[in-house]
Amino acid sequence: KSRRDVGNFDKEFTKMAVELTPTDKLFIMNLDQNEFQGFSYTNPEFVIQV
Repeated sequence: KSRRDVGNFDKEFTKMAVELTPTDKLFIMNLDQNEFQGFSYTNPEFVIQV
């Protein structure tokens, strides 16, 4: 079997259209970037509210 195998999922579920949840850009911009130290990317537009 492959990584794309959906044999264990209900057919009605796998036939549903994909609906992506839009991201809240303000929320994402204000995440504590220290939690991501060591990762290859951090948000250069990080805003700290004082």
